[in-house]
Amino acid sequence: MSKHKHDSTVLLIAIPFITLMAFASLAVAQDAMQSKQFQADTGPVTVTWSQPATLPNAADYQVKISDLDRNGDGRISRNEVPVGHALASEFKLVDRNHDGFITAAELANWH
Repeated sequence: MSKHKHDSTVLLIAIPFITLMAFASLAVAQDAMQSKQFQADTGPVTVTWSQPATLPNAADYQVKISDLDRNGDGRISRNEVPVGHALASEFKLVDRNHDGFITAAELANWH
């Protein structure tokens, strides 16, 4: 690959990454920021990241069977989990015996 094509490829990758990092830094201004600097062929590269001080869905992980059990059978089916709830994306993981329902014991192991 010629030097010019290599430089163009680096720019095509770097510009979206830099733009993403700029927007991400605005979104997480309240969080603990961390940085690490690396030396690349094109010069120094600084990567900045953060982790939220609190999880936006932390309350999802404190859920009880009674909070979601709409039909009163003492267990949670996939249909009873609201869209966007942490349990919706982790249902298969929590349902240890893969019967399609989450029991109190399975939920306790998830917390």
